[in-house]
Amino acid sequence: MNFPAGGKDGDGIEDAEFEETLEAEEQLALDDDDDALPWLEDDGDYEDEGGFDARLIWIGLVGLVIIGALLFGAWWVLRDRPDAELVADGSTIEAPDGPYKERPENPGGREVAGTGDTAFEVAEGQSTRGRLADSEVPAPSIDMAQGSDDEDDGEEAVPSNAVYVQIGAFTSRSDADEAWVNARGRYSALSGLRSRIVEAEVNGATVYRLQAIAPNREAGDTTCRAIRNAGGDCYIR
Repeated sequence: MNFPAGGKDGDGIEDAEFEETLEAEEQLALDDDDDALPWLEDDGDYEDEGGFDARLIWIGLVGLVIIGALLFGAWWVLRDRPDAELVADGSTIEAPDGPYKERPENPGGREVAGTGDTAFEVAEGQSTRGRLADSEVPAPSIDMAQGSDDEDDGEEAVPSNAVYVQIGAFTSRSDADEAWVNARGRYSALSGLRSRIVEAEVNGATVYRLQAIAPNREAGDTTCRAIRNAGGDCYIR
């Protein structure tokens, strides 16, 4: 800043010019303060205008941490709690009046071959006694309709060590005779053997057991094994 030089008479004029110059400089300084640089301004102006606020993220993170802590605390408290035990009160189920299982008056269905066979009863620990059927034909019976050369028309004594291979039980003698004819045609092991039909009573029903006569135990086992291998069923009596 330059100050004009002068004499005593010019002091009033110089003072006035100096004051005007000083006021102009002060006004210029105020104008510079109003026009502050944008990169030096405070961030608050932008936040007020709806800009990004990091405080919201911190509030959200703190909320998530609090919720996770509550869930973990609940799990920790309940994890070792035992389940409620069932306590027996001593009560019983009341049984219905009368028998709970009765045999029907008419079971229905039909009887098949082997009905009343004692093989099932023996497996259950029961025992039955059979008797020879009362018939006019001599025992053991021989199917005269076979017409085979390996059987004698007359009565032949049964060896003392003979065994009987039972191949079925039937509700009538005629069914047993017919089954013997079919069995001889199906199982070659029965060729050369005679048969007998034994009448027995099982569970109040009369059955007729068809048995092949084997000369000894070994022959009986061989015959029965051959029948089973061919898909049939039998057992030694």
